[in-house]
Amino acid sequence: MRGIAATLRFQVTDNAGVFDSGRRGMIWSFWHNKMFLIPWLHHEWFAHVPGTILTSPSGDGQVIADICAEFGIEAERGSSSKPQQGMSALIALAGKVREGYEVGITPDGPRGPAFRLQPGIVKLGQLTGCAIVPVRIHYSRSWKFRTWDQFELPLPFATVTMVFDPQVIIPRRLSEEEFEAHRLALETTMRQPV
Repeated sequence: MRGIAATLRFQVTDNAGVFDSGRRGMIWSFWHNKMFLIPWLHHEWFAHVPGTILTSPSGDGQVIADICAEFGIEAERGSSSKPQQGMSALIALAGKVREGYEVGITPDGPRGPAFRLQPGIVKLGQLTGCAIVPVRIHYSRSWKFRTWDQFELPLPFATVTMVFDPQVIIPRRLSEEEFEAHRLALETTMRQPV
C-alpha cells in the first residue's frame, strides 16, 4: 500500500472542510471497492485525528483490521447481516465518535449488494449528530478483482481523483419515511461519477 501510494498523483476537491484546521471528527462514507487507500490517506493527511473503522467479524475483516492497525487506525467488528453484532458495533462506534474519533464505514459492506447503502451509517449519524462525509474516489488506472464489489487496486503512477462531498447532518428525530429519504439521498450522492 505504501509503495503504490508513493507513486500516485492526487486531485482532491474538499467540499466538506476535511482539511480545515480545528475541525471536529467526521464519519467517512466510502464504497467497499474503494477502501484500499483509506488507511494510508488518513495516516498521511490526518494522523493527528484518532481513527476507527468498521470491519466484519470474518477472516477478511481481520485482515482489514490488521492493515488498519499498521496505520494507527482501530477497528470495531460488526456485521449488518447479524443484527446483534451490528447493534453492539454501532453503540461502540457512537462512543468513539463522542471521544473525538474519526469513523470510516463502507456502507455497502461487508457483502453487498455493491453500491447499496445500508442504514447503519445513517443511524450512526442520527445517534451522534456527527457529520457524514461522502467520499468519492476514482482511479485513472486500476486492476479490478472478480469479487462481489469489483474491488479496485490502483496501478502505480495512476491519478487518484477524490471528492469530499458536503457534510450531511442527520436529524435525531425522523419518521421511517424521512429516514429512508436521508438514506437514499446519501446513496445517490455516493453513486455520482467522479
